[in-house]
Parts: sequence; C-alpha cells; structure tokens
Amino acid sequence: MSETSKIKSLLELGKIKIAMPIAVSCFTGYLLQSTNFSLDMAAVIFGILLIVAGASAINHIQEHKKDALMNRTMFRPIPSGKLSVNEAFVWSILFLIVGCGLLIWGGNMLSFYIALFSILWYNLLYTPLKQISAFAVVPGALSGAFPPIIGYVAAGGDVFAPPILALAFFFFIGQIPHFWLLLLLYGEDYKRGGFKVLTDVFSIKQIHFITLIWMLATIMVALLLPMFDVISSQFAIWTLLILSLWIIVSSFPILKNYDRLSVRKLFLQLNLYFLLIMIMISIDKLYL
Repeated sequence: MSETSKIKSLLELGKIKIAMPIAVSCFTGYLLQSTNFSLDMAAVIFGILLIVAGASAINHIQEHKKDALMNRTMFRPIPSGKLSVNEAFVWSILFLIVGCGLLIWGGNMLSFYIALFSILWYNLLYTPLKQISAFAVVPGALSGAFPPIIGYVAAGGDVFAPPILALAFFFFIGQIPHFWLLLLLYGEDYKRGGFKVLTDVFSIKQIHFITLIWMLATIMVALLLPMFDVISSQFAIWTLLILSLWIIVSSFPILKNYDRLSVRKLFLQLNLYFLLIMIMISIDKLYL
C-alpha cells in the first residue's frame, strides 16, 4: 500500500470527517470560557481530534463484521482489507494515548476524566446498545454533548456552569434528529448489518413526523442559548433567529416528501445549521 493510501485509510479509520466538527464543538466550548489563543488551546483541540479518532477506530474494530454486510460501510479499512484488526487496534491506542496526553498537557485532569468517560460511554455502552435497542440513539446522543464540555472545562470553566450546560444540551438534542435522518437514508443497510432500527417500531410516515418534532425541539433549545449567555450580542441573536427560521422552513417538507433526496437535503441543512451556530458563537465571543 502506498503512503498516500495508508494515510487515507488511517483518516477513514479515525472518521476524520466526523472528528473535525467534533473538535470544532470542543473549540466552541473552550471559547465560552477563554478567548486566549495559546498552545494550550491548540493542544486541547488537537487532543480531542485524536481522542475522537481513537474512539472511532475502536468502533471500526467492534463493528467490522457488521460493516462488511452493509453497502455504506463495506469499503471501510478493515472489512475491505486495507487494514487488519491488529493494525487498527495499534493505531487506535496510539491516537488515544497522544490525544489524552495533549488534553492533559493543554487542559487539566478533569477534562481528561470527562474525555475518558465519553470514550467508555461511546464504545462500551452506545456501540453495543445499537444491537439491542432501536432507541440507542437517545443515550448515544450524549456523545455529542461531551466535547464542548471538555473544551470549557479544559479552559478552566466550571462543569456545572449554565452556559456550557445549555450548549451541551443543544448538541445532545440535535444528535437525535441527525441520527434519525441517517436512518431514513440508510435504514435498510442498518438492518442488513443486524442493528435495531426504528422501522421495526414505527412506520416511515411516523418516523418522518417524529424526526420533525426533534428538529423543532433542537431549534427551540438553540433559541434559548441567549438566555444562558452562550451568545449575547444583538447581531448574534438576530443571526440565530434568522438561521432558526430558515431551518424551520426547511424541516416541514419531510411531512410530505418521503424521497431520499429531500431527506439528504435536510440532513445536510441540519449539519450546516450546527456549523453556522458554532461559527456565530465563536464570532460573538471573539469580536462582539
């Protein structure tokens, strides 16, 4: 295997496309407490990136047999033979050791303990639970709430401070419609892999309706962020209102459109909504 192919396989093993926005959410949490750009901040953000990569690599190992059964995942590094299970394990440990080391160096021990708990939650609770319950996404959504808390605590913040709890709750709620939109796109694939899916419990029409409810809940939580001083400037508040109105208008078509194109469009819009809110929070804390 060429060096380029090896790097590509390692990036896929670490789910870099997922790890990067998670690192951005950690950065957003960090900015809530401190806007001081430093090597410590860089170490925390890069540390979280590697920790997520390590947890993702372990997830690849845990699910490689199921991945081989699904069209969406059959070309991942382990089922495709690009990496062996042993290689993936070595890289996952390396990612985690370096990532945790950077987090301790740039942050503090409490941020490390929360990161360690999030790894255990994701790999030892959520991953096995997906094979047992169609509602595993609800406890699994906590995985999306940990990174901003880690960033905030690493910067010296109180883990129980209202601003970070509000931001973490926003990420927690938003993970649920995010996953259910994925389910609408790849539900049959998940069933082939042996995972429990909502289509075993609800009809497609019902899932579309439930997803809409969770989308609206996500928006309502976002609109509460100014009350907890996550954002404070008039510009940021008005931007939040405009973005929220846009995503509300974008959400309702799933009640009448059951095609993959409409679902994929809403999935991308939800991801963009999260990204824009993180950018807006960063601008609010840095410049406004």
